[in-house]
Amino acid sequence: MENERRIGVMLVDDHRIMLEGLATLLSIRPEIEIVGMAQTGEEALEQLLDVVPDIILMDIRMPGMGGVQATEAIKTLYPDLIILILTTFDDDEYIIEALCNGASGYLLKDIDGEKLVQSIDEALSGSLLLTGKAAKKLALNLRSQHSRFKQTGGEFELTPRELDLAKLLIEGYNSKEMAEKLFLTQGTVKNYLSDIYAKLGTNDRVKAALLLKRHLSL
Repeated sequence: MENERRIGVMLVDDHRIMLEGLATLLSIRPEIEIVGMAQTGEEALEQLLDVVPDIILMDIRMPGMGGVQATEAIKTLYPDLIILILTTFDDDEYIIEALCNGASGYLLKDIDGEKLVQSIDEALSGSLLLTGKAAKKLALNLRSQHSRFKQTGGEFELTPRELDLAKLLIEGYNSKEMAEKLFLTQGTVKNYLSDIYAKLGTNDRVKAALLLKRHLSL
């Protein structure tokens, strides 16, 4: 295990006790390394100048730059960095904003250690961690955007292969799993996905999946 690369995790939460508790909970896992702890979005951005983790567990409500703004800022600078919202607040509006800004999902802080580690693994594999409630709210939030998209003549058509990939995207498959299912290379899958995103007018995976679901009635 010493020679195997561990998953670098950064924790961002304004409550010191929560930070320390999460660090203790995750540090006992041999595959995980805590590479940073911050209490505001500003602190997280500062630490990212020195170390870039594989994944960030981000609280929503913090003084100064909260989780929504921090997610947007971090994803702008580090678009491949995975961010999971971890909060005690089941506040749909904050969560939806964070998802629209690039978060890969959200979890509640009462999650047990085993499930938390599993969620980290799933997020790193490209899965979207959305509850039904959050997905519904996000879809409603995108309704006006989708309507404007149609009104401006932006109606799009997908090729048969793009349609195959769109269905898998909606179901939450990552590019590697799509490639395996469709017997394509990952490079080919990513090229198709880029074309789909361009037609949708977004580079955000969550938005793309929900727009496709509405458009295709799947």
